[in-house]
Amino acid sequence: ALIFTGGESPTSLEASLLPPYSFVCAADSGVEKALSLGFPIDIAIGDFDSLKDLSLLKGLEFKSLPRDKDITDSEAALLLIKEQGFNHYILIGGGGRRFDHLLHLYSLFEKYAPPMLWLTALEKIYLVKESFTRTFPLNTTLSVIPALSKGNSKVTSKGLLWPLESYPISMESQSISNRNSATEVTLEVEGEAVFLIERRPSSLT
Repeated sequence: ALIFTGGESPTSLEASLLPPYSFVCAADSGVEKALSLGFPIDIAIGDFDSLKDLSLLKGLEFKSLPRDKDITDSEAALLLIKEQGFNHYILIGGGGRRFDHLLHLYSLFEKYAPPMLWLTALEKIYLVKESFTRTFPLNTTLSVIPALSKGNSKVTSKGLLWPLESYPISMESQSISNRNSATEVTLEVEGEAVFLIERRPSSLT
């Protein structure tokens, strides 16, 4: 499933660059983002208090939620795709703006599982469960953080300027603002999954 949510998102996105998906859900202002990027929405969900143009809901299947509720619109979207039987999802949006929303969104991964790919305005975030190999332009800023708030892992890398050798990754220990000295970067992970964060230039968002 593909989930569009509020917060900062890429300004352009080609569907061919995404892993295969068969269902698109938009949470609140994610409706505007999905439509502006050319993605048809299967269902929209939320209280839509952040959606500037409510007429965008015309013709869409949507589930309207009360503004005063116990869960956020993003969590409602995660719950919806779980109920639909999807075990994996790609998350678009959720970057910047409000720290409380960002922190809460991250905390949801412990309950609903982390996204296999997470795209914000300035980051491309890959889920790495056991091994990962990908090419990047030289000197790309790359960080490794836990994919789960309670996660504990050991990561070994190839291709990074500061190599990781069974390096502990948890909420107490991360690899921040590393860079790649080779175009091909490989990670091997022992323990829980981690996120590899590719920081992209603003001109490429």
